[in-house]
Amino acid sequence: MSGARRLSGVDELRALAPDDQYVLTQTGSPRISSFWAGPDGSLAWVLPSRRAPGRGHVVVLGPDAAAARLLLAVLAEVGAEVGSASLPQGAARLLPPAYVLDPAHDWEWYFTTQDPPAQPGEELVRWLVDTHNDEITTLLRTHSVRHDAEPGQREVRRWCGIRDADGALVAVAAHTEYHRGVPFLASVATRTDARGRGHGAAVTAWLTRRLLDEGNRIVTLGMYSDNHGARRIYRRLGFTCAHAFTSGRLVPQRT
Repeated sequence: MSGARRLSGVDELRALAPDDQYVLTQTGSPRISSFWAGPDGSLAWVLPSRRAPGRGHVVVLGPDAAAARLLLAVLAEVGAEVGSASLPQGAARLLPPAYVLDPAHDWEWYFTTQDPPAQPGEELVRWLVDTHNDEITTLLRTHSVRHDAEPGQREVRRWCGIRDADGALVAVAAHTEYHRGVPFLASVATRTDARGRGHGAAVTAWLTRRLLDEGNRIVTLGMYSDNHGARRIYRRLGFTCAHAFTSGRLVPQRT
């Protein structure tokens, strides 16, 4: 694609999107192998893939058509190294038949830099410790089939949760960090029979407040786009959606 170029590094990339919180917080890893820019404001970078171990994952931002073209340009240069991709949801629908994201997941990235409004039930939230890991894992695997983080994973820093009057764990949330110094809330989950009581909002608000009070500039999270209830909660708590992505393994098709 005419106009696509490889950038010198993260500083040049960030200079092209100085107000984009996703760019500012997600591009500091030394494992990023290359940075790219295309015309019309599209940007891309390649880092190790979580979906295709041993290969790269390309992240693309920008207007839909420009982002789709930039992805194809990056693949033309380093396609053999790339096993998965994230690009704007509209751009994913513009890819030619030769490329398929399979399975494809629509999700959204949120951030806040401000304390959330106080939520009923925050007074019930407590830090959890390693001896509670089995309880956390059981709750997640039983009541939150699409959770991301689990106890023991490298990126997990700590957990918080709410217990009911009998002492049973009914809601949890994880503080994770995929990028050093950038808290990412994950696995916000409530036991099925305890939903509708505000527990998800309470653990999210409590954990966000603690992380900001500890001196973190920003708190981030991701959610599947079909989780409309979670979207309402996060927006009510002051989180802003910066980007909506489609992500998945990049599967070239024979033509």
